[in-house]
Amino acid sequence: MTAEKLTILDNGEGLFQTHVYVKDVQEAIGEQMNTESRLGENTKYTVVGDGNGFMSRVVLVEPEWTITENHLPKKFILKICSSLHVHGIVDKMKESNQSINENEEELWAMFENEAQHLHNREVNFYVLAEKWNKPEELLNAKIFFSKKFDSENKLKGFLGMEYVDDVTIRHLYCNLKPYELHPVLKAVAQLQAESLHLSDEELQSISGFDFKQMMGTMFNDDGLKGNYKQTRDINPERLKEKTDIVEAFGMEVVNFEFAGNLNKVVGIHKDVLVHGDLWAANILWNENDGKFSASKVIDYQIIHMGNPAEDLVRVFLCTLSGADRQAHWEKLLEQFYEYFLEALEDNEIPYTLDQLKESYRLYFVTGSLVMLPLYGPIAQTKLSYSKDTEHVEEYREILTEKAEKLLEDMEHWHFYSRNLTGRQEKDSVTN
Repeated sequence: MTAEKLTILDNGEGLFQTHVYVKDVQEAIGEQMNTESRLGENTKYTVVGDGNGFMSRVVLVEPEWTITENHLPKKFILKICSSLHVHGIVDKMKESNQSINENEEELWAMFENEAQHLHNREVNFYVLAEKWNKPEELLNAKIFFSKKFDSENKLKGFLGMEYVDDVTIRHLYCNLKPYELHPVLKAVAQLQAESLHLSDEELQSISGFDFKQMMGTMFNDDGLKGNYKQTRDINPERLKEKTDIVEAFGMEVVNFEFAGNLNKVVGIHKDVLVHGDLWAANILWNENDGKFSASKVIDYQIIHMGNPAEDLVRVFLCTLSGADRQAHWEKLLEQFYEYFLEALEDNEIPYTLDQLKESYRLYFVTGSLVMLPLYGPIAQTKLSYSKDTEHVEEYREILTEKAEKLLEDMEHWHFYSRNLTGRQEKDSVTN
């Protein structure tokens, strides 16, 4: 009798229930960092950021190097591809989405296939970013070593990254001031500008992310119902009516095909590189006397070519208060566009400021729809299980206000998008 073949979906017996062992990490370090030094027996391994990663385990490694060499880091982050957290996510989805139960086998097959591609694309991005040699502009972490998946290796994927001291995450239950986002906007602008020079081979190395395939299973009738329920539960008294209005739109708000073809809709003829998951948990901050500065942007697993407003909608929704986002989104886009023109230098400009603003309006509903599921679970965790009881009501108010304004604007921009589409269809028939 043969043992059942392991997949990336299964827990492993390596580091922290992954399939990666110390010897695998050691081999990559030796080959890619050109060293004979080894991770000694007193090397310390600690899981950090647990719960923030979707398809990874993040481990802080404090090495005891057997040979001291100046280029070897005193600490580093080991990011291991893992489906450990996905199991918990799927279990929660099944509670409110009956179709997940019916299509669970298909969902797991998608996760197994996509996990390897997500990791490989992230590794490939860091290879490209190293060629660009603009870590400060891009807010990138340094990569020391990596291992990708291939036809012979279907279980072990990891990255060895720079460890940054004294950084913090300012989560959804925090509000940033609009000006604090300027370094992040500058990093996104630099990312887009650099992507305009990619060769066909380089583009191929980071292509393949299928937004509709990844998200489609989660955003059917049952999935939407569960998302709206979690949103109401943040603050039923204030969020019920607004949530009911958006829920009444039904599947009208789910249009990933429209979002995927947005450049064509607004007349942009060249895609730009999109981080794809630029939300609060993927921005690291330094704090000095109560003042924050952006340190690093991390987690490029969902990197893809697309519309220039995608990252901006997402980062505004998760970092700014609803009132600040509504009041300042246009000014922030204008500031971003200045950074973009600066990063382009003398190269051809691929889109106008008006096209960027229209993209923001038309992508807003899709961006909100994808962000909304994060509000509920994070609210539940922070409000129901937090030991920080002193600030629970403060966190609830921040999340409630963000959700209120998000729902208001979902309604507004849904009608805007629907009316625009109707006008375009009418013009097409007339012509």
